[in-house]
Amino acid sequence: MNLQEKILKVWRRWSPELLIFAIFLGFGFWINREVELKGLYMDDLYLWSCYGNQSFTEYVFPMGSSRFRFLFYLASWLELFFIGGHVEWMVPFNIILNTGIAYSIYRMAVSFSDGRRIISFAVGILYLSSRMAYYQIGQFYGLMESLALWAALGILWFLYRYVNEKKTGAFLMANLLYFVVSFIHERYMALLPLLLLAVALGFGKGLAPETVTAETGRNSEPNRAAEPGRSRGRGQSRGAQNKKEAAARTAAAEEKVGFHLPKLLLFVITLFVFGAIQMIRLYTIGTLSPAGTGGTDVADTFKFTDAIGQALNQVGLVFGRNSGPLHLCIEPFADSPDRIKNLILAAEAILGVGVLAAVIGMIRARYEIVCHLKNAVLFLVFITLCIGSSSVTIRVEMRWVYVAYAAALLFFAYLSRVMGKAGILVLLYGCLIFPVETYYRDNWDNLYLWAPQSQYNSLAEKTYGTYGDDIFDKEIYIIGKDFEISDFNAETFLKVYAKDKTNVPKLQFIDSDMDLKEITDDMVLLCEDPEHNAYNDVTEIVKRQRFDTPFGSYSDGWIDEHAKIVLTNGESSKLTLKCYYPGRLTGGETCKIKVNGRQMADLVFTDNTMYYEIPAAPYQRFTVEFSCNFYVKGAKEHRGEENLAMVVKVVDQ
Repeated sequence: MNLQEKILKVWRRWSPELLIFAIFLGFGFWINREVELKGLYMDDLYLWSCYGNQSFTEYVFPMGSSRFRFLFYLASWLELFFIGGHVEWMVPFNIILNTGIAYSIYRMAVSFSDGRRIISFAVGILYLSSRMAYYQIGQFYGLMESLALWAALGILWFLYRYVNEKKTGAFLMANLLYFVVSFIHERYMALLPLLLLAVALGFGKGLAPETVTAETGRNSEPNRAAEPGRSRGRGQSRGAQNKKEAAARTAAAEEKVGFHLPKLLLFVITLFVFGAIQMIRLYTIGTLSPAGTGGTDVADTFKFTDAIGQALNQVGLVFGRNSGPLHLCIEPFADSPDRIKNLILAAEAILGVGVLAAVIGMIRARYEIVCHLKNAVLFLVFITLCIGSSSVTIRVEMRWVYVAYAAALLFFAYLSRVMGKAGILVLLYGCLIFPVETYYRDNWDNLYLWAPQSQYNSLAEKTYGTYGDDIFDKEIYIIGKDFEISDFNAETFLKVYAKDKTNVPKLQFIDSDMDLKEITDDMVLLCEDPEHNAYNDVTEIVKRQRFDTPFGSYSDGWIDEHAKIVLTNGESSKLTLKCYYPGRLTGGETCKIKVNGRQMADLVFTDNTMYYEIPAAPYQRFTVEFSCNFYVKGAKEHRGEENLAMVVKVVDQ
């Protein structure tokens, strides 16, 4: 076989898989099309500040911190190193990463479901469309949740292979991933019992390895139908012939197991890995107790009754029933529209029928029923431990339930292998639950982090997004304090985009533009817009209100011989104008002034710089008209129909 034939063979094998990945990728970008990340805040901004202010070693290995997640910190350091100040690249990166997870789930589902690719594809789509993806997609810290979820599902996958194929290498890989995931997010240390349980479940025969390994073209429907003594009806009794086949497959599997370690040693290895994790944590953070949510400690806040209630809430979330406060669950099931409730109830009914069909299929496949029961226990314990680990802190967030939901989808795909023709129920379930997920996605703005993230996105657009690098030479004032930007955020926000610049302006807050004596070209004024969770750039509007230019006047202060401007007074009882005539005084240079149409005292120049006081009530807006009997002779610049006369500035309000 020459090189061209080898390439063609590889292409034929993998082109369908590339197509599926491409579809997942396109769907991932479509379903998340309205998610954007332009400005960092809260945990994301703090993590960036650590990256910007610490060395590589200090950032990746934070000794003495409340958490030691060095593998996540390493991954986040690499991402920040490559994207720099391009915050807007974070969401596309998160989408691509989540697509990779979806494809992995698809490949696992192909194996779990015994080659049912349509069902496996549906499982991948349902994972991507989940309402629980808000954090993984819309936050920089979503990288942590995605990597941890991926590693946790990898543990489930390798343990499944160990239980069914008896491959010691698969069990060791599961232990390696357990070590990895514990230093991405310590919550997954709770999976220790699953590893020990897998050793206990490794007795007896497992499902045939050819139905465990998700390999393209293996055990396709036509091939299975063509096998002697095997019908298209899944999970049905196949008689003595199938009993012989099962024994033959078991024997073949034992030949492929490779090296083998005693079960007692596997227990010891797992406990050693767990002990190593704890020793590293004790050395780096000084405690074995995991930190809780919002700066709490699990040991201080744990209550058994609360944990049970939160676990039940998570079970409801897995089945589409949102519960809890609005800012954490998008919208409670009880408050959802009737059409959404009906879809959820119908999906639950389909799910129940599917599980019943699977149980019947397991009973009929009596020669493999023990294998199916062991695998079911593996799935259910994994889901239980993931839910339990997220129930011990002060609240439940949907992002923590994402891994349990993904495992539940995989379990449903697994059950389809024994459902027979009832496997179509998995697809029907997906059709019912998909519009539910998209409905809740449309209401992500109810979540606690959505409004402030929108505010910081807008802040990024109105500052660096509008002015580019020029923003670092300006003073930035925000009118209003409803958005409650902390001092840390105010000082750090623009540093994300500063590249190598050392002088980065801090966001300053004022109650009114009247707090500023004058508006210069080096200022940017933003006004809060609470109704839209956004900021408006009001710099030019305020300038026009302060020094409007109906005719004969210009933004830099120059006026013609005849000019009219509009001014707004500050909090004082007078307004002082600084008038500068750059020419040579010959005597008699006079400017007649009207305020709101009333003739005022003339301004007579006895010096090139004169000050003119106008009595005015605080915050009064009025019109000033100038009529000068002089102009700058020999001036090269001529802006309007008349000659330039002098420069007028407001110097005291």
